[in-house]
Amino acid sequence: MLVFAGLSGCASQDSATGGSAPSGDSHAMTIQFINPLPSYPTWRQIGDCMKAEAKQRGADLTESGPTGQALDASAMIQQVQQATANKKDAIITFPASEGFTQVLKQAQAAGIVTGTLYGPGGKDSGADYNIGPDWTEIGKTLVDAVAALPGKHVLGLVAAANTGLGKSWLDGVKAAAAKTDNVSIAGEVYTGDDAAKALPQVNALLTAHPDITEILTHMGTTTPGAVAAIKSHRLVGKTFLLAGGHDNGGSEAINEGTANLMLMQDVCTLGKQLVDGVVDVREGKQAPVVPVRIKVVGKDQVQEYLDKGWV
Repeated sequence: MLVFAGLSGCASQDSATGGSAPSGDSHAMTIQFINPLPSYPTWRQIGDCMKAEAKQRGADLTESGPTGQALDASAMIQQVQQATANKKDAIITFPASEGFTQVLKQAQAAGIVTGTLYGPGGKDSGADYNIGPDWTEIGKTLVDAVAALPGKHVLGLVAAANTGLGKSWLDGVKAAAAKTDNVSIAGEVYTGDDAAKALPQVNALLTAHPDITEILTHMGTTTPGAVAAIKSHRLVGKTFLLAGGHDNGGSEAINEGTANLMLMQDVCTLGKQLVDGVVDVREGKQAPVVPVRIKVVGKDQVQEYLDKGWV
């Protein structure tokens, strides 16, 4: 799953129980990163950058996550609970469902610092430190990029769900589209951030609404299925994906013309900043508020951002 915006994202630090280490605590800080999709290239890169930054900060970061190709929130929750039982000093994860709030609060109650990526943040989220963009603003950013293109545009939306962060993104897209004079929305489908569901769901979307000109999503897992659906409906050159990053087929899509724009993010810096944040909280320091850096680019700009380490 991925997502983004070169707008002001937000990193938030919240007071929580047991945030800082006791004075004089000399053992190396232990961090457990529960990775939602360890084999997905972008999440793999985030994990690697986190581990490198943890080493720089004198902390020991270990990683776990579901073994399959689909996001498994239940397995992740179990791993958060296991990390709590193992008395890690900090736990970092992507809160993939509302069930994470309670287990993260349990970790806080045990004196563990909790960090989240792309979470809602706030005192009631269970996160001592969260880095994530404003999902509503991301939706607006994508619509603005499409609206800047010539002509009329009909959007098909692909979200994880019509709840939580997916709903925030959908709300942002819909509010932004309503303020334009050349963008409308035909329909929406949901995949649960499961790559295997992207093809049938986008197929259904294009079957019901063959006039769709752009497919918008907040998930990189949508790319292969959306590209395959565009081709199978013989809509190449008529319907375009706004690709969620260069990997998982994003670069191929924009080069062959099944995508016309790409949402890119500086994920390595994001991962490093999250590690820095939980280490600072553990040390009793004020963790910084940092921007989440994203950019919507065209084909001629992709390589420029890849060279900078964006995905």
